[in-house]
Amino acid sequence: MLARVHGSRLYLDDISPLIPKGASSQDSAAFVHRYVDRWVQQQVFLYQAQQNMSVNRAEIDQRVSEYRNTLIMHAYESELAIGEMDTVVTDSEIVSYYEENEQHFILKDNIVRVNYIKLPLNVADHSFVRGLYRSENEDDLTRLENYCLENAATYYVGVDRWLIFGDIAMDMPLEIEAEPAYLRNNRYAEITDEYYRYFLYIGEYRLKGDISPLDFERENLRMLILNRRKRQFLENKRREFFNQAVEANNVETYY
Repeated sequence: MLARVHGSRLYLDDISPLIPKGASSQDSAAFVHRYVDRWVQQQVFLYQAQQNMSVNRAEIDQRVSEYRNTLIMHAYESELAIGEMDTVVTDSEIVSYYEENEQHFILKDNIVRVNYIKLPLNVADHSFVRGLYRSENEDDLTRLENYCLENAATYYVGVDRWLIFGDIAMDMPLEIEAEPAYLRNNRYAEITDEYYRYFLYIGEYRLKGDISPLDFERENLRMLILNRRKRQFLENKRREFFNQAVEANNVETYY
């Protein structure tokens, strides 16, 4: 026995399944000590509550039963969804959902498509980057990305995905009073500080408050579609189980 509080007892077997697998003997002992301390404090307070509070035991038992049932059903719903639900979301489904709900996807940040390269000053061939970083040609970008892979401290090459402009601006010494004004008036920048040379080409931008582009929302759209599909799937399963129970005469009501 590890502890006793009034009539309640705690045994090692009660908490053995909770000890992290692979933990050292020292870590396991520390876990047990922390658990016992919390259990003792909880049981002391619980005893006081039971002795001194006007508790509706029937109501509490009902709530505990409902909560337990909810946990069981939620776990089973997860098993059903994982085992039986179709999780493939096609591009046409994503496009269709976006077009039907476009007005609900509003940008919370200024976003950009960019070529951005952060190059250490001691790296040779800065002129190579200077000649390519404003290009959107696929061959040029392949050459630039291969170069950056070996030489750049940070880089985003290929204006085919959206990034939050604030994340880029924080990584380079840009002097920006207002992001929207900067984006409207600048397409590229080349800046040098004590350690790096920065190259930035802005291929496209969208401002906070604009309709968010589909490509920026693609993963979010996929999850929204899956969540909607899951709700419909579980509704159908509940209806199916209910109908089966009725057909088998396992459902009776008396009111």
